[in-house]
Amino acid sequence: MNFVSKRSTRPLVPIVSLIDILAILLIYFILTSAPKEDKAYVSITLPKASSLAKKVETESRIELALTADSKLILGSEDVPQNQLATRLKRLKKERPDLRLELKADERAPLKSLVAAWDALTRAGYPIKDVPARILIDKQENSVQP
Repeated sequence: MNFVSKRSTRPLVPIVSLIDILAILLIYFILTSAPKEDKAYVSITLPKASSLAKKVETESRIELALTADSKLILGSEDVPQNQLATRLKRLKKERPDLRLELKADERAPLKSLVAAWDALTRAGYPIKDVPARILIDKQENSVQP
């Protein structure tokens, strides 16, 4: 009689090479993921311009958002208009290297925009160092008088 038993063989999966691939994918996703930015949580409709230069800055800035109903939001904090200058002074004292960006809605009143610029100046931020974000029209040939 033939009493030879067959060994059951388990399929061999190269685990070490799968771990290497997993490690490489993990490193790739960590390096390519964008860090979370401190942006305002309001919906702003930016005004459009078609004849401005299309220079894009890559440095990180905190938004000072002006909504259509004249509300001011610094980062994610709602700031009353009469307290904006003192809040900006405190922010400049805490973080002197901080850069700001003004993001105003196209329906925001001019009076509120000028008041925000005034508060920035009183807090020690030169207006030329605080860019106002606008939406640049992508149509190259549209020229308006």
